[in-house]
Amino acid sequence: MKRGLLVLALGLLLTGCGKHYWEAPGHGVAEFETDSGRCIQEAKSKYEVSERIYRACMRAGGWARVQSTAPSTSQFRGPEDEEEFFSPPNPLSERGLSVPARADDPACVGAMASRPSHCPRR
Repeated sequence: MKRGLLVLALGLLLTGCGKHYWEAPGHGVAEFETDSGRCIQEAKSKYEVSERIYRACMRAGGWARVQSTAPSTSQFRGPEDEEEFFSPPNPLSERGLSVPARADDPACVGAMASRPSHCPRR
């Protein structure tokens, strides 16, 4: 009995681990940035920001919200709370230190301060 409860508790704990990402078959970071930007604008009103509207918009565009501790190259970060709607996270952020820097990585372009830690500092 105790062992079963321990396994259940551990399973519930592990289910809650990881960050949330968006993924859509055959879509890359450019499509995500376009769709997410459009959905962010739809989610903002004169009086409030609605995560519910953002998520519905993304789902309507073919995106699925998934939770992962080790995101794949086809999973992207979107805003998760009200503050992030005004300053959205880099879609390629939260990937950990194991992500190798690539010359064509769009996250490694732009101002040095906004680049993820895996990008070379030139």
